[in-house]
Amino acid sequence: MTIDLPSAIVSRLLFDYAQLSRDEMRALASPLHPKLIRWIGINHPDNRSRLLFYELTNVAIGEDTILNAGLTIYDEFEARVTFGKRVAVATGVTIVASSNPNNSELAHIEYVREHLTKLDRVSVGDDAWIGTGAILLPGVEVGQGAVIGAGAVVTRSVDPYTVVAGVPARVVRRLQ
Repeated sequence: MTIDLPSAIVSRLLFDYAQLSRDEMRALASPLHPKLIRWIGINHPDNRSRLLFYELTNVAIGEDTILNAGLTIYDEFEARVTFGKRVAVATGVTIVASSNPNNSELAHIEYVREHLTKLDRVSVGDDAWIGTGAILLPGVEVGQGAVIGAGAVVTRSVDPYTVVAGVPARVVRRLQ
């Protein structure tokens, strides 16, 4: 059995990461397709490595931010998603910066194109906390120190130091 080059690279990135420097990991990942790099980021067991893989696919990440495993970002691999400093993102969070019907015939319907298809930035401010399973939709800005409850679907921007929860997310409390 032979192992092709991408398989060998992925294996090293997933299992030998503790022995690799950031520059070595960057060099190993450089020939890989962004979809594969992002997949590694979603599933990697190490936060330091996850941060690198998201950064390699155009996600801006501030210092001391934790992106737990299972973070899925839909952004067409363009610089549309940013995280501030000391952000905490729990497992299973989804961030949608590009929402469209893909290959569906719906893409040809004028109303769908004009009102339902959306491509916009998503930003998360310093010290924000996003709970497990939350979903952030295109155009959302999460303010500094805001808390997004587990399972919330965030369709609008969240003010700083505000707690939101529910589907769709609603203000639960303002923090002092």
